[in-house]
Amino acid sequence: MSRFLHDSGIALPLTLAKYRDWNPFIAQTHCPELAQQAVLRDILLQQAGTAFGQAHRFGSLHTYEEFAGEVPVSTYEDLRPAIEAQEKSGKPLLTSARPILYTQTSGTTGVPKHIPILTQTVGAIRRYQRLFAYAQWQGVPAIYQGSVLVISGQSIEGHLPGGTPFGSMSGLMFNCLPAAIRRKSLLRDGESAASDYRQRYLNIAVRALADPSISVLATPNPSTILKLLEVIRSEYALLLETLSGETRGGCPPLPERVPISSTRLSQLRAFIGQEEALDCGTLWPNLQAVVTWMGGNCAVLIPRLRSLLPQRARIIEMGYLSSECLGTVNVDVLNNRCVPTLADNLFEFVEVGDEASDVKPILLHQLQAGRKYTVIVTTRNGLYRYAMHDIVEVTGYFSRTPTIRFIQKGKGVTNITGEKLYEHQVTEAVGQALNARGLSSEFFVMLADVENSRYTLYVEQVSSPGDLGILVEERLASMNIEFKAKRASGRLQPIRVLRLRCGTGDAYRQHCVSQGQREAQFKLIRLQYAHDSTFDFERHGEVMM
Repeated sequence: MSRFLHDSGIALPLTLAKYRDWNPFIAQTHCPELAQQAVLRDILLQQAGTAFGQAHRFGSLHTYEEFAGEVPVSTYEDLRPAIEAQEKSGKPLLTSARPILYTQTSGTTGVPKHIPILTQTVGAIRRYQRLFAYAQWQGVPAIYQGSVLVISGQSIEGHLPGGTPFGSMSGLMFNCLPAAIRRKSLLRDGESAASDYRQRYLNIAVRALADPSISVLATPNPSTILKLLEVIRSEYALLLETLSGETRGGCPPLPERVPISSTRLSQLRAFIGQEEALDCGTLWPNLQAVVTWMGGNCAVLIPRLRSLLPQRARIIEMGYLSSECLGTVNVDVLNNRCVPTLADNLFEFVEVGDEASDVKPILLHQLQAGRKYTVIVTTRNGLYRYAMHDIVEVTGYFSRTPTIRFIQKGKGVTNITGEKLYEHQVTEAVGQALNARGLSSEFFVMLADVENSRYTLYVEQVSSPGDLGILVEERLASMNIEFKAKRASGRLQPIRVLRLRCGTGDAYRQHCVSQGQREAQFKLIRLQYAHDSTFDFERHGEVMM
């Protein structure tokens, strides 16, 4: 009762969420097999009249086995023609309802992917945001006592030729937060996504510094918080000038004056000369939690983030989500147990190592704790048996439903800070860059160094141009909009190039064979994570740039 009286504006909607959303969802976790069967039945019924549904006999399918036998596993490029044709014609090719929005992300071909979002999709995201907010409130009761700083993309970034808007999933998720939480937000939709990256972080920093009551920070990638602190430290004098209304240039004008109390301004001025020691605990002593990704490549940033927080502050896993699918919801924020969104998506899994074989996928209730799987998902918004190219690990069970955490993108795909770089993009970009200088190389590998937010290109070449890194970056930026954005913002460092001595390619091959790869089946993966590579490329070359 005391929590309710302390802040009824938050307590009332979250208490209602317990009965409307939480209790029914938890009930479904007791029998995931039945929940998944119900989802499949709903999807087949709703989409039976679409062109895709008619072509694959949705109206006569009743079981998962029949569905899997009729519908092949797909990629976005398999579905792209239907997605684009439906947008142009308005005909129900993939979904019976017209998309009201598309989430945009980088594609494997250099052309952005646009994922259909239906009215029903938005309703589901709102429901899961209420679920997650309730779980946070239960685990960290003071999490919403102060202001909320959510750093996300824009929900609307542009419009397709047909007029339908597209934007980021993180922006959509912000808009789907409970209204009571959005009212506490320091940033409105779009304010954290200015086209000028310096202005973007200065805008965020000014608003964040002005409010000492911030109780929760939320952003998908923890590197964003580290970048924000870096900007605060390096631009501290300018930020104080802006807050004092004394800006003489250098900080772009804000749309409106940011209110700040004289007490807070005095507190901030007391830190002059101590900028390099500033951290989240010093700036926001009321901070209760950070909600962000903790798995995959983000895991290496968590210890550093932890050191910058107040001792009591929790780091809460945001969950497995992407532009294609909100995959899990964190139902136990103290232990970060994430349950698949079993009431809205059909999940299939293939154990890592079996991807190239004829092993049939297994279903959610068949997963085994401690094992790793790749994910195939069927959604209510037109993605049918869609290969996510993600690897997840089963961490345990909530009721009878497996809990999972994101491990990494599949082989040949890397992601340091949201760019999702693909092997074939690197192969094409390096080939074009070498060709532009009249050169060629049979052996090159690019490694993603997550700790240093940098890619290193190792290339076996007698004479390589000093501007190879710049040329490769230009071509990657033209193929991958997220790579371009992350380089422009400084979240990705410039590509580092190291020229390898002749014979390094053979030495690498021999090393891989000695590690267990079959000589006849050796396959060079040109894009890898540095922490996954057991070969010491540094010993075989010299830094070019």
